[in-house]
Amino acid sequence: MRNPLYKMSTAQRIFRYSLGILFVFWCILTVILGYFYVLSTSSQEDEKGGTFVEGVFSQLSYLPYLKTDSQSLFYQNLLFRGCLSPFETDEEGNLARDLCKVYTQDHQNYVVRLLDHPGELPASELTWSDGHPITIEDVFFTYDEILRTNKWWIDALNAWSSITVSLKDGKVSVSFPTPSPDNDQFFTNPLLPKHRLAQASLDEYRMDFALAPLTNGCAEISPQVKDINSLVFDLARCDRTNFAYYQIKKYQSFEEMDAGLQGGKKFIVDVYESPYSLEGFVPKRVLTPYLVGVFFNTSSDKMKVRLRRSLGGLIHARFHTGASEQYLQPYQGRLFSLFYSEGETVKDLISRMSVEDDSSVSELDLKESGAKELPNAITINGVDRKFVFFMQKPTESRTLDISFNNAFDSLKIIAPNGDTFTPKNYKPESKKVSYKLTLGENLHVGSNQYTIQGTVRGKTYVIASIDVYVFEQSLAHKTWDYQWKLNVLYFSDPVSIFVAQQLRAIFKEAGILEYFLFEEVYNPEELEGKLLMKSYDLYIGTVDLWTKKSLLSLFFTDDVLLNPSAYKNPILISLVKQYALNANKTVEEQINTLLAQDMPVVLLGYKFSFLQLQSKIVDEVFSGVDFLQENQWRNQIYTNYSLLHARRIDTGKAFNFANFRDFLLRNLVEGDSSFISSLFQ
Repeated sequence: MRNPLYKMSTAQRIFRYSLGILFVFWCILTVILGYFYVLSTSSQEDEKGGTFVEGVFSQLSYLPYLKTDSQSLFYQNLLFRGCLSPFETDEEGNLARDLCKVYTQDHQNYVVRLLDHPGELPASELTWSDGHPITIEDVFFTYDEILRTNKWWIDALNAWSSITVSLKDGKVSVSFPTPSPDNDQFFTNPLLPKHRLAQASLDEYRMDFALAPLTNGCAEISPQVKDINSLVFDLARCDRTNFAYYQIKKYQSFEEMDAGLQGGKKFIVDVYESPYSLEGFVPKRVLTPYLVGVFFNTSSDKMKVRLRRSLGGLIHARFHTGASEQYLQPYQGRLFSLFYSEGETVKDLISRMSVEDDSSVSELDLKESGAKELPNAITINGVDRKFVFFMQKPTESRTLDISFNNAFDSLKIIAPNGDTFTPKNYKPESKKVSYKLTLGENLHVGSNQYTIQGTVRGKTYVIASIDVYVFEQSLAHKTWDYQWKLNVLYFSDPVSIFVAQQLRAIFKEAGILEYFLFEEVYNPEELEGKLLMKSYDLYIGTVDLWTKKSLLSLFFTDDVLLNPSAYKNPILISLVKQYALNANKTVEEQINTLLAQDMPVVLLGYKFSFLQLQSKIVDEVFSGVDFLQENQWRNQIYTNYSLLHARRIDTGKAFNFANFRDFLLRNLVEGDSSFISSLFQ
């Protein structure tokens, strides 16, 4: 039987085929329009679920106080909470309360109580993971025994030895040596359970407690049997994140991680810190709280103060270029900002410094270092003052008149040769003494140091130290020691390597590169050994000066690991204490003057590290941001990023004819080009 279509004419068949095609096209268009219309009435919502994976190469600890780097602190905060939150602030910009209410009026004396009053915090949040209640005794135990007494002898906790802690009437009182808003950070320290750790040794804490920790945070450690190099936090009870799990994937090195990817293994890492990028990852800079500086070893015989001043000015004037901003955010603080020189005459100075003795010191050296010509009279305000002068070799004796702003009961001046001058007719109310300088007796060619001492009510004070350089009219011919080198020590990391390259370029341009030997160290233990032995003249290193209070540790200690310049000055210590209390302009100027005179360090800028993120994370969380903050980026991902998403349709909008009409007019009749183009993609 013949098909009925064959009974139709050609025109009829074409017409019928055209209607069929139009019908199919109409159906497809209806489906597409319906899809986009329904999509326009829906919204994307984040869902809880999935595992976020961070690749790590360094050692870390999820137990509080064993490590205090920002990475470990983030993981610790998932398991352990403190009185205040390290990541959140309240409406006034203060650290948000977590488990406690913290009171203070002067940022020196604090009172702490648990949020255990009715309605302040659910009772379920005030228990340890074993069901034992969190008590004010846990707060006192943590602050007094763990932090103040430092019962486990953890070096990082020695900074809290000077606080006082007491417990009375259900409240803990904490007092600090000096007032500072920085003291608020103390209360972000995570609390530990007294009932479990009161009798525990450090080894028991690190081993037994680590295997079965009692926690008070929202996360739990998920048991791992398949991958011993992974640590997984179960975040099911954590309401500040959409992740179900946060996994730390440990690699011995970047090369090991790279080999796993190249070998075709499933690559699950979402983010890792490294200067090296893998395919599919986008690099972002992370701003750390660590300042990179060039530290001059003030105990080195070669690093004379005049050389430190000249080199410091040279480095400061020429270091920062466009390339440096990739590695450092330039330091623009008000301290460490004064320089007496830009190193214009450093080549001549360092050439003469290579002579083994001090007889090559000239007027040019001393002017370069900021010293003044010895006047006929000086005035000394206060005590523990230091003065540096120079003078031509005198042909006859001269008198130096010295005035004081304090009335001392008695005075004496100790000359470089040890002779002591005690003025016979000195009267305290006159506040003045005249001292005769005679060449060949209490004055010699070269360096002369005079110490002035005074007594008040039987107590002796060092009023001032006066250095006077005496030089010949002309510089005698010397044979230069071309083996004389200044050793520049630095660790093999990207930022330090870049700084070393910049210094080489600066020294080469200044014509002094031949006097420097750059030593790159690859092993942290070797670096620590060289620092302890002080086998360096310049050291490229980092120091934590994020807060005013941290200035104290830089110049208050003999520990060369914390104070690579090996520089201490009692006057500066006193001024820094005042600065931590009240950072007024006068104190800043006095600190800067002392630092410029002695030049122990040149601060270059805050160090950037490098973070590698999968591109989807950058687009969703860090779009338009030039760099991230080290202590915040993990928390930013943790709180803002979601691995799973769902569409929620607004049925009220979807079944509204007026809304559908407006959609068609907006996208078809008015010709929304982006919508039309999307139909044909």
